[in-house]
This record gives sequence, C-alpha cells and structure tokens, in this order.
Amino acid sequence: MKGLILLGAENINQNAWGAINGCEAASLLEGLHFQKRAEMINYGQFLLDMPISADGNPYRGFGGSPFKNQIGKFEAIFVTPLMQWGSRYGSLINLSGAAPWWLYQSLKEGSPVLVYVTVHFEDPKWEQYPFGKVPTNNHAVLLDGIDSDRVHVSDPIDGKYWLDRNKFETIYNSRRMAVTIQK
Repeated sequence: MKGLILLGAENINQNAWGAINGCEAASLLEGLHFQKRAEMINYGQFLLDMPISADGNPYRGFGGSPFKNQIGKFEAIFVTPLMQWGSRYGSLINLSGAAPWWLYQSLKEGSPVLVYVTVHFEDPKWEQYPFGKVPTNNHAVLLDGIDSDRVHVSDPIDGKYWLDRNKFETIYNSRRMAVTIQK
C-alpha cells in the first residue's frame, strides 16, 4: 500500500475512567465517534450499556466487570456480542478471519477497525478456559492509520502511536479477530 492514511480517531484512556478491562468498549466508542455515531454518549455511559455475560463467557457478552478483575472470569467481550451491542449505534462489519490486507482496505475506505491484539503487542500468553483457549493478555485497539511499513493505533492503555507493521501483523494473525466501524 502506497501513501499515508491517518484517520485521526480520538483516544479514550480506559484507565482514566477506572475501567482496567474496558479496552473493547473504548476502542469501539473511538470508532463510533470517528464515524459521527453515539456522539452524545461518553465512555462511562457506554460501559454501563455493555452486555454482561452471566457465566463469564466473552462469546456471550462481557465476561466479568470492566472495572475489576474477578477470579474465574475472563474480562473481555468478543466479536459476536460486541457486534450485537455496537450495531445499535452504528454500522459494523465482522472482519474476523480476514488477512491484514482487508483491514488496510477498510482504512483506505475511511473506516477504522477494532482489532483484538495483546497488551503492548507482546507475544500471546495462552490459557484454557471453559469456553476455549485465549490469551490472558487480551487487548483491543482501534486501527486508524497505515503507511508503507507501519500501522497507527489508538490504544486505550498506551495512547496513539505508530507500530511496525510486521509486529502488528504477527500479533493480529495469532487470532484474526476484527470489526470495521463504517460510516
């Protein structure tokens, strides 16, 4: 891909709101706000609307609390319930399973992408849970830019920054979970 694309999405600091596990909601709201959706809703209100899974399964809703760690819970919300929730506010497309090229195409079309990665883009630390094997260092960021050898993310923990494209792709490809937030 030639040229620079930088959409300039906002950054929501999940820790400033006390939501130590609120990365998916922050990344989703960043993308919705970028697309001029849910503009009257702040992050705190958005978190209160997030569906919670009674059995702690992130494939059914948020598995625990975005505000604290709970023993036996996996504090995250995965693509299907995130899309059901987020679709009330804007147009989302599930890009899970897609090669990185599809994410970059979405950026080229003006749509940021929520991607499931790991905290600080470290190697995944896999553990088995009743619902499946997942990385305990699960994280979500909003992909909002790319150039020839880097991607730009709005990270709810670490802020906005450029990252080596190969590093991003290695971590993204460990799960290939992504959601485009459209206009």
